[in-house]
Amino acid sequence: MSMKIRSVFYAAIAASLIISCGDSKQGKSQTEGASGDMETYENSDVNAIEQARPSIMVIPGDQTLKNFKCLDTQNVNGRSYTVRNYNKYLLEDDRAKRIISTIQNEFNEKGFPLNDFEQTLKQLDTQEALDMADGFEKDAKTMLLTTAQPDIILDLTYTTSRDKGISLTGHNYGRGEKNVSYTLNALDAYTNKVVATMTASNIKGESTTETIQNDIKEQMPKFQQDITDYFSDILTRGRDITVRVVMEDGCVLSLSNESIEGDTYADWIIDYIKGHTVKGAYKLQRNTNNELYFVNCRIKLLNEDGTQYGVYDWTRDLQKNLRKNLGLKCKNKAQGLGEVLISIEGIN
Repeated sequence: MSMKIRSVFYAAIAASLIISCGDSKQGKSQTEGASGDMETYENSDVNAIEQARPSIMVIPGDQTLKNFKCLDTQNVNGRSYTVRNYNKYLLEDDRAKRIISTIQNEFNEKGFPLNDFEQTLKQLDTQEALDMADGFEKDAKTMLLTTAQPDIILDLTYTTSRDKGISLTGHNYGRGEKNVSYTLNALDAYTNKVVATMTASNIKGESTTETIQNDIKEQMPKFQQDITDYFSDILTRGRDITVRVVMEDGCVLSLSNESIEGDTYADWIIDYIKGHTVKGAYKLQRNTNNELYFVNCRIKLLNEDGTQYGVYDWTRDLQKNLRKNLGLKCKNKAQGLGEVLISIEGIN
């Protein structure tokens, strides 16, 4: 695909994303043709618009977790860790499911793929046991995101004048109105960058749930448009990730050693990063004998045939080339969505 054709392709996808966000019928029509005819669907061209639309997951913000005593801090070996108890939160806050459902429905109507918070937690009951058996140490939020792998996190925080960290229903308790405040932040799940914000302070209503629901619906169009504009930019410029290549403890190699390709290992890897990022976008922050650390690496989201291409695919391609071209034995030890951590163990 030539550069000119690729630019037109990305521009068309970006434009279609914006159009489909403003018209729920347009969003729904993307998949209507596939209904009931699997053979036709499998043999049809990949719909790049469907592949590119960002997936969404709504989660409670840390302040909300703290209000319901579901956020704690633990110190291990001198380091402080945040402990989030999402399962306890769902039991404590009986408004959560209704508010989250309202937000999800707004995105579902526009054709955004959804990752359900509660269902993902249920998956983690099994996954957590497997990770513990493998010796992995991950906090709840990291496990949540790596399991669901959303593109955009919707981080919800809310309080009321009567909210004292205990569970309240959406019904009125006694006479008088509540003052309700909330913030819904859309964050890039790979960089934690805030890309859109919806907020309201001291709005009045007898029902906390209904007050938030009504205000969210009113502000949703601009909120969704901001998300779409941001993701359209990512589609064109690439997803921002960090890349670390490190030598395992005990490895006799150094990144400054000359490889079988003739360059040093470090120079070969730098050239690879330069050639496998969108327009060579990257910044090299550390270059030592034992570590290369790159930030702001922009990688493509789609293959040329329109199918998805993610951080895992990019990492796998790097590992494959390190083995094939340099004869290196390596593993990916990354835990976060937007990071690559290649550990080199030695020569194959």
